[in-house]
Amino acid sequence: MAKRSAPRSTIHRVLGDARGRLLAELCAQPRTAVELADRVSTSSNAVRVHLESLRDAGLVEFAIVRRGVGKPTHVYSLTSVGEHLMSTAYAPVLQEILEVLRSRVNGDFAPLLRAAGESLARRTRPSVSTRKGLETAAEVLSSFGAPATLKTQAKERVVSNTYCPLAAVTRQTPEVCQLIEALLSAASGTRLRERCERGAHPRCAFVDVR
Repeated sequence: MAKRSAPRSTIHRVLGDARGRLLAELCAQPRTAVELADRVSTSSNAVRVHLESLRDAGLVEFAIVRRGVGKPTHVYSLTSVGEHLMSTAYAPVLQEILEVLRSRVNGDFAPLLRAAGESLARRTRPSVSTRKGLETAAEVLSSFGAPATLKTQAKERVVSNTYCPLAAVTRQTPEVCQLIEALLSAASGTRLRERCERGAHPRCAFVDVR
């Protein structure tokens, strides 16, 4: 019987075809190095080298399992980070939720997003430094994967970055920028106003309006 090949995705281009294929196989179920080698038609030693790199990156983990007689074996599986990396569902599902929400709450859509941002600030703040003000706002924004800078532009203090970490949804639903505005304002104790750039490659910009 012909073996089912693992689905190809952008992860192959990011991590390389071999490691991408291993992650795709582990999406199906946990496997040993020998089982993975059989699935991808390579040696178990080569697979172990890739698995070690993926483990160092926090994408896979293993459990030591005894299967019948003989020595215990390492059974590999995806970590929660690996599962998140392999999924392409988050952006379209979030976009659909936002569209349905906007259609049902009429004029309360933006206030609801701002409330979500303030709620998220309470969860985010403990993971960043204890500094106050715009430095904290920049640190929180950076924590979402888009390194932020704090600059003075035309006598205004601005927290900005070169790409929006929520670009997949802000392109179609720019109101989400108000969620980030509320998040950064609440986390930093500074009143900020979003002045983000729109378009195909949106960028974040939040101005100090104290």
